[in-house]
Amino acid sequence: MILAIVEYYRGALMKGKSSMLSFAIQPLSFIFIVYVVSGGRFLSSAIAGAMVSFIVGAGIADLSIELVGMKVRSKFYDIFASLPGSGIEKTLGVSIGMSLPALPYVIVLAFFLTVSGGVESLPLILFAVTTLWLWSVSLGTFLGVRIKEPLTVMRLSTILTTLLTVFPPVYYPLSVVPEPLRKPLLLIPTVSASTVMSGEPPGLAFISLAFWSVIGVFMLLKFELRER
Repeated sequence: MILAIVEYYRGALMKGKSSMLSFAIQPLSFIFIVYVVSGGRFLSSAIAGAMVSFIVGAGIADLSIELVGMKVRSKFYDIFASLPGSGIEKTLGVSIGMSLPALPYVIVLAFFLTVSGGVESLPLILFAVTTLWLWSVSLGTFLGVRIKEPLTVMRLSTILTTLLTVFPPVYYPLSVVPEPLRKPLLLIPTVSASTVMSGEPPGLAFISLAFWSVIGVFMLLKFELRER
């Protein structure tokens, strides 16, 4: 069931090159801006920030909008809800399918970070990507289930992704902010993920990501396609 749903979204989302490019414009633009402004010093953080943006955008924004859109297309939602398999299987199928457009960019950017940080940095990068994806998908699922209006979820997901990726130290290193703010900011999963990916000492960032991944799994296990 999961593979069938993923294949459906692969065919629907990855046909046009223009749509794939438009999906990447903002994160790649931020890499360029941060690189120019910092004189190249923050390139690793900028690449990590773009990876975070791709993952959060697919999990929180795209997934929640698609789930609410299913409700608007009520017949499609009813058919989807009646498909065999548990709610978690169908949720994972949709979430993986909606994440496919981001996957090529995440892989390429992860390659650059691995080259920069060495092969030993790859396990931490994979850990950060996986845990952030789980958390993003769980939040996107929650929004998609609870919200009924497409415009509402579009606006809310835009606000959330902006607050989680643009203003905190995601595209730029944590060392730029005043020291008293660093530990509290690491409680934000996007900041922790960017910190781990960019090769800074994990420490609290690793613990924060592990915590949010557990929360994400718990929320997904509680997911129901139909609101009660």
